[in-house]
Amino acid sequence: MKRLLPALLAGALLTGCATPRNNYDPLEPINRETYALNRALDRAVLKPTATAYAKHVPQPVQKGVSNFFGNIDDLFSTLAALLQFKGTAAAHSGSRVLVNTTVGIGGLIDWGTGLGMRKGEEDFGQVLGFYGVPTGPYLMLPLYGPLTLRDSVEPIGRYFAGPLDFIESDAWSVGYYAMYLVDSRVKLLPLDTLLESQPDEYAYIRDAYLQRRWAAVHDGHPPHPLPLGELDDDDQLDDFDPGPTDGPIAHDASAVEPADTAVPDAGSASEPAAEAASGSAP
Repeated sequence: MKRLLPALLAGALLTGCATPRNNYDPLEPINRETYALNRALDRAVLKPTATAYAKHVPQPVQKGVSNFFGNIDDLFSTLAALLQFKGTAAAHSGSRVLVNTTVGIGGLIDWGTGLGMRKGEEDFGQVLGFYGVPTGPYLMLPLYGPLTLRDSVEPIGRYFAGPLDFIESDAWSVGYYAMYLVDSRVKLLPLDTLLESQPDEYAYIRDAYLQRRWAAVHDGHPPHPLPLGELDDDDQLDDFDPGPTDGPIAHDASAVEPADTAVPDAGSASEPAAEAASGSAP
């Protein structure tokens, strides 16, 4: 199980490519088939489970579970912010981890928000974008959902450096991932109606995800809209996605805010909307 995610990534990249309808989606036929599989699993298992969980589990328990996973998010966000020289963001998310892990009983209670500590939104995919690594192809992974080759560093990093590395227990692993999936899916339940109203769910999720990530790498202020249509013969995809245009050191480490601003022309979609149809956690 430790090698599952890297193996899925390698398998997706080694499968043949087709002429892209979207700059970032050369594997669209394969991705669409994977999306259909994920969607079927979501309808059959994950969505009913999440709906029952939201309806029958007491709210304090649901909140504690959500806070626990949010505390882990803050830990990784702190490291990602430091690697991008974002001192203010790192201080806020790091302080949240310290307070919520101790006073908050392992992250079950969120004291940090009440104390004015902002939740971080950084991740390792943004770190690579900060240093100019291009997005790479869009991927729809089985049992996971949407991401890009660059963004795959985030789930891989979490998998090999997460809390499961310190507890050798199959029961803990199953319980951890099961609760993570259910908690994530509960947060996406309000988006189901929006998703189902789209004429092409797959394209909607893909384009929303790509634009949300493009905005996140540039802290909500991308230098230009992401070109999602097919390029001219003389154009190169990397010319449009070089990472932050001024280079890593040009960022003001004290002025950067979490990337929570609107996505340019994404149809009011956000990254959670892009994950809703995958039937999996982010």
